[in-house]
Amino acid sequence: MASYNPFNDQGEIGYSEQQNTGLFSRLLRQVSSFGMNYDDMVIKNQVGVGINEDPTSSRSSSMYDFFSRRAISSVLDKKSIPYLDKSYSDKKRILREYAIKDEIRDFVSIIADEAIVYDDDRDFCEPKSISNDYPTEVIDKYQEIFERVYNRMGFADSITAYNYMKDFLIDGYLAIEIIYDDKNKNIIGFNRLQADTLVPAYDKAIGSLWIQYPEDPQLRRIFLDSQIVYVSYSAQNDFSEVSYVEGLIRPYNQLKILEQTRIMFNILNASIYQVFSIPVKGMSRQKVEEQIGQLIADYSEEVEWDDSLGTIKMNGSKHLPYNKQLWFPEGDTGKPSMELSSPTGHDLNDETMLSWFYKALKRASKIPLGRFESDQGGGNVANDASEMTRDEIKFHNFVRRLRANFRELIVKPIKIQLMIEFPELRADETFLNQIDVKFNSNQVFEEWKKLNNLSKKAEIVSTLTGITITEGDEERPYFHMDYIMDRIFQLSPEEKAENERYWAKSTNSGSSEEGEEGVDDMSDDGGMDDDAGDDAGDDAGGDDDAGGFEF
Repeated sequence: MASYNPFNDQGEIGYSEQQNTGLFSRLLRQVSSFGMNYDDMVIKNQVGVGINEDPTSSRSSSMYDFFSRRAISSVLDKKSIPYLDKSYSDKKRILREYAIKDEIRDFVSIIADEAIVYDDDRDFCEPKSISNDYPTEVIDKYQEIFERVYNRMGFADSITAYNYMKDFLIDGYLAIEIIYDDKNKNIIGFNRLQADTLVPAYDKAIGSLWIQYPEDPQLRRIFLDSQIVYVSYSAQNDFSEVSYVEGLIRPYNQLKILEQTRIMFNILNASIYQVFSIPVKGMSRQKVEEQIGQLIADYSEEVEWDDSLGTIKMNGSKHLPYNKQLWFPEGDTGKPSMELSSPTGHDLNDETMLSWFYKALKRASKIPLGRFESDQGGGNVANDASEMTRDEIKFHNFVRRLRANFRELIVKPIKIQLMIEFPELRADETFLNQIDVKFNSNQVFEEWKKLNNLSKKAEIVSTLTGITITEGDEERPYFHMDYIMDRIFQLSPEEKAENERYWAKSTNSGSSEEGEEGVDDMSDDGGMDDDAGDDAGDDAGGDDDAGGFEF
């Protein structure tokens, strides 16, 4: 790949008929842009100037130059590319410096802990189920590939995913190289890349590309889109923050300025000043100036605040003197004098302004303010969904958005591997859209919301089942139970099948305790009707789609 050069002599992305397109596996090219809008016809037929296109930029007469810009613009519509932000390198350094500040470090840890929740099996997510309409082979392979990707990402160590999320919150970007075997048919590993070294490109013979270090011939690397997983915190506009930490810098600095000012003011004004008046009668102007200058040199003080350590230095020393002796020339009295001057410092008990700025920083963190109530252990846990505050709901939605970006690290390799294993599914958008992961959560809101909804639905079902209708001399329920369950609980076919499997499992477990004869007896006269018994036997035999149980 090092020999592949997508640049023309002017250093611009261009296409040449002599380029060797065989450098990339045809198989990987076929799956390269499964989730990206790089369709040739779409790009070619675009008429309007896209939101990320510069209408004033120079336009080449080459059709391919136009074509390439469209493709790159399609990437930018979805992701912010730090390589294109010339200030990002400096910004990243600043973001990491702020990330180690006490308050910001705690915020980042809280968010990462909320988004990445490991269970006892060292899993923080699991694959979402896909429709049973697809062959069992596909479903089983889906689970197998998930476990392979999860483990080779290093996520099974209970810390890597957490650290990835922290880096994502600080830097705003994550980039991972997908490593394939020699035949390009199996994903065998992953390699973390610097996201700000990558820039998107397009080649009409190859497709969508990622170029690493495009301006450095020695370091330049060319990747297919199927070789790169790229996630971005920010949207592609001039007003968005590149990362979570960037949004905390301004309120953090305002708070620290106030804190430092209060500290320095009180230290300086808490000292005892001794003011000495020195007579200068009879001295020449030059002599007076020399004496005053010497006094300034001897007694002037420089106060320095070290934000990284939280210390104050006076005249380069961390040891602060308790008393000060000040010597100044006096007028014509010719009599030296000394007085004590001890100004009253600012009232440290006045926390109004400091509290306001600290609250502003906490609001910027997006963490609910109630969780900072130290006297309540971080706030009370809600006993019901109705007790959840609006701050908790907003925080829940924020974490969901973070996960929506982060899940690409796992989902994209899974999709690619499945498309390699099952080429017939590459064009099946319904199937590809079902490939997803479900995160573990310790958010009380989610659990209470689910339980509250189930409770409300159960009440409705109980009410509806009590409605009856009289037909002749018989009274029967007006609503069929299956109708009620479908309309109220709205169970998916997968959930219904899972429920039936539990019925079959419990029935089979009860039967096995009595041995085979007991099973036969139950089938004949064990109190279960014949149809239900047959259905239970079918389910126990392994037919996940078998029905027959009525709710």
